[in-house]
Amino acid sequence: MNLSYALKSGACCLVILAAGCQATPPSPTPSPSVQASANPVVSPFPTPPAKSATVKTFEKRLRGHLIKKAGIPIQTVSCPAQVDVKTQAPFFCEATTEGKTFTVVINPKSNTTTDKSELRWSTKGLLVLPKLEQTIQQGIQKQFRLDVKANCGGKVRVAKPGETFQCKVTDSRGQTKPVTVRVDDEQGNVTWRL
Repeated sequence: MNLSYALKSGACCLVILAAGCQATPPSPTPSPSVQASANPVVSPFPTPPAKSATVKTFEKRLRGHLIKKAGIPIQTVSCPAQVDVKTQAPFFCEATTEGKTFTVVINPKSNTTTDKSELRWSTKGLLVLPKLEQTIQQGIQKQFRLDVKANCGGKVRVAKPGETFQCKVTDSRGQTKPVTVRVDDEQGNVTWRL
């Protein structure tokens, strides 16, 4: 006697096959049909709220200020969609230059003048390297009476407090020496030594 088990319509049946008897195989159960919507909406992340015209105008204005004051090309500026740009509380935006993203702190409360067109902002972790190179050159000229050219490798660097990196200075005879730069804080203050 052979024993076999078959699963039919969710119930377990025991079928005993005896010699000389034929068993009919269980009829297949139709698989449940699944209907798909013609336009399914599947989003792993919620859609961010749309930015108001006021926020978009503010982003353009901030981009212009960054280009003018920092002297570097700014590709994008993005502020939170829900921010009230007329608020008295500080808020943060993100800016991109040369493929590097950095934070811009907007501090409307610090505006003590009556000039409404003035925009108070500061960057976090952004070093404008041509300005740093100029500072190094002037410092070496003043301290050692040497004219040098400094090169810190580009236009900008996004750095964290405590981070160190190397710049190079070259004198009029072509001799090159390293300058060690240490980032002191998020505002871009640095200490350097030859």
